[in-house]
Amino acid sequence: MKNQKKRTRRRLKIWHGIVALLLFVLVSIHLSGSHKLRKRIQALSDQGYPVTTQELEDSYTIPEGARNAADIYLEAFSHYSEWDKAAMRDLRKARSPKRTEPLDASARKFIEKFLSDNQKTLSMLHEAASIEHCRYPIDFTDPPELGDPPLDKTQPCVLLLYLDVLIQCENQDLDKAFESIRASLALADSMDAPFMIHWSTRTGLRTLTYKSINRVINRFALQDEQLLTLTKWIGALDIYEDFKQALIEHQCLGVATYQAPIREVKKRHKNADILWKVLGLCYGEALDYIDLMQEALEMTDLPESERLAALKAMNDAVEKGEYKGKLIWGLWPLRRYTFFVDFRHLAHMRTTQTALAVERYRLAEGRLPQSLDDLVPVYIKAVPADPCDGRPLKYRVLQPGFVVYSVGDDLGDNGGAEPGSRGRDGQGRHLPCDLPFTVER
Repeated sequence: MKNQKKRTRRRLKIWHGIVALLLFVLVSIHLSGSHKLRKRIQALSDQGYPVTTQELEDSYTIPEGARNAADIYLEAFSHYSEWDKAAMRDLRKARSPKRTEPLDASARKFIEKFLSDNQKTLSMLHEAASIEHCRYPIDFTDPPELGDPPLDKTQPCVLLLYLDVLIQCENQDLDKAFESIRASLALADSMDAPFMIHWSTRTGLRTLTYKSINRVINRFALQDEQLLTLTKWIGALDIYEDFKQALIEHQCLGVATYQAPIREVKKRHKNADILWKVLGLCYGEALDYIDLMQEALEMTDLPESERLAALKAMNDAVEKGEYKGKLIWGLWPLRRYTFFVDFRHLAHMRTTQTALAVERYRLAEGRLPQSLDDLVPVYIKAVPADPCDGRPLKYRVLQPGFVVYSVGDDLGDNGGAEPGSRGRDGQGRHLPCDLPFTVER
């Protein structure tokens, strides 16, 4: 009996020893991991990077007492009236007339009815555009997703303003067409908020606005002052600096996520489990995440001709699992090639600005330039580079008109072909195209 008790006590001591050893190892892992992470986060802070969501919130402010355009935008979004699916399909067809031709009577009537149903929203979008400052109510502890307000209403409202440009062109009212273009750019720039999704939304909305400018340029021969006004409005965005800032702010979001209690991590990321946090695996992954984001930030400083390829290669590495971790994929801001949206926007912005310079040259010289070099240095300082391949933008004289274009993501020169214009291949996919700004007059 005594021997059995001794054996039992011995086994208990062994198990107690094993448990104590495991606890010691676990505590050591946590202490070592948390120390390394705190040290790395402090280094980021010393370099001037935000490392807490409170710092993000403090940076997203407007002057005290200033009027906030977001209040007007949110009310405008609440009044937006979307038709049923069948009517919206018909509306999409009506809003795509050939660039130099007027709307047919039925399409015009259809669009005017939609504008009438959304007159209050349209009026408030113009009102908000006149307000300098904008700050949406954002919960910095719970980042927004694409379906969240106001993100889900911005694109329909930019399309609403585009439809108004179509109608004002029919009415020969350039002043009102310009007002809607300005309101569209103001709505896009209201998305100047601290998360990558706002940046992608902003660039996407601006790209839609360039369609409005294209419509106006194709319908009217503008005066030099009007062309300069459009150039000034478009040129307000420094895409690379803002893109880098969005990455910095997203890095902060990731750091805050790794430091969050497990209940918060589970709330945001369904794949996260308790063991990941309890075993201290989060610390090594957090350091890998910071390394990944720092590498992405360094790539934004590369020469423009190298930047897109470098970011694409990095994104491929993440998608292939070369950067492992429960949250890295969910936190990686450039997944699914979202950064291509930004480069496409830059291409559209530059082709639009260059096309405006071509129009200024035509107005002054009475003819189109033979090449974009003819615009230097009076109308542009230098021929802009194509952000996709780093070479100068392409230009062709048409009969009539001209096209300025980027070669696009596939890097192939297709002569300024527009999306969908070259038909489909044997598998039903659209043949490669370019990113053009075409004027046919």
